[in-house]
Amino acid sequence: MLVTKLYPGASLQVLLDQSTKANSPLKGHERTVQYLQRLGAENLGIIFEFSPWVLKICPEDGLKVFTEDLPEVETLPRDKVLQFLKEGFEELAIPYLEHIIYVWDENGPEFHNVLIQLYLSRVQGLMKQYLYSLPEGVSAVPAGQEKGELGQFRNKLLSFLDISTSYEPARLISDFPFDGLLEERALLLGRMGKHEQALFIYVHVLDDTRMAEEYCHRHYNSSVEGNKDVYLSLLRMYLSPPDVHCLGPIKMELTEPQANLQAALQVLEMHHSKLNTTKAINLLPANTQIREISVFLESVLEEKAQMKRCNQVLKSLLQAEFLRVQEERIFHQQVKCVITEEKTCRVCKKKIGNSAFARYPNGVVVHYFCCKDRSVCPTEQ
Repeated sequence: MLVTKLYPGASLQVLLDQSTKANSPLKGHERTVQYLQRLGAENLGIIFEFSPWVLKICPEDGLKVFTEDLPEVETLPRDKVLQFLKEGFEELAIPYLEHIIYVWDENGPEFHNVLIQLYLSRVQGLMKQYLYSLPEGVSAVPAGQEKGELGQFRNKLLSFLDISTSYEPARLISDFPFDGLLEERALLLGRMGKHEQALFIYVHVLDDTRMAEEYCHRHYNSSVEGNKDVYLSLLRMYLSPPDVHCLGPIKMELTEPQANLQAALQVLEMHHSKLNTTKAINLLPANTQIREISVFLESVLEEKAQMKRCNQVLKSLLQAEFLRVQEERIFHQQVKCVITEEKTCRVCKKKIGNSAFARYPNGVVVHYFCCKDRSVCPTEQ
């Protein structure tokens, strides 16, 4: 009872003093965590003052001061909490950001940017150790397949770059130079709409046609101007690779990119429906044989023929519908409505005379201003 009667600061000091006494009913950090979780944003300074000792002795429980699913906790100013953790408990900044983004659906770009930068910092530090430990002549494994923490954090980084829609790639791209973490850089370039630069990495740096096609599959959208020609960009990358020095600063040795006609022909055959046929053919070398693109041409012609048949069927159906509507129009136009001097309105019982009138489908005629509900026909009397 003593603790609850004191001001927050005094109560927390009592909890701190009692936490290490063996025979005290207030021993441990659990009550401090529970107390801090109920203080709310108006006591943020007190939370920052008394949470560090819990964060030091039990980081996992201490982090619950800022991540427990309670209204008082969820409404704490997240930018200030993040700054507090980064300054004194940087290893907890990542789990805090993961919680507010994945659990509380935080969409602020600044939080997504910082999480990527923190992932990157961990990956870069672990990558140096990993590369140094590789025996001479042994190549690094594919991105995300590294063992231990490196693989864990790199997978998180790759996944977050792929699924998050809130980070700002233009602000982050400079943190991913061309001398490493190429898969991550390609994801950023793709988010920026720089498809040819991203495909250059997959095709001519990583030499991975599978990843290049997966990239095109993710980004292709026939209704979006910047994405509808992504397969055409892949075709161009195979047939007319750009000069290495045209793609920005590169801090690694690369051989001059070579054309790959076979890979280009495979793209033509497998993705002909997603390519502009004329533009694709214009990219092919002048000495390309007809037999080399026969499968592509046959597929295009078959697709065009099927499209023509579908359009013809659709045209016939639309023509039939047009004739039906025309017949219905003629039928309704043939119906006459004779207004005599004795014709009265079925609503107000007054003569129609020269006033504007309305006729219901059942033939009942009323003054136009008496027609309140067009869906309910007055009965003929």
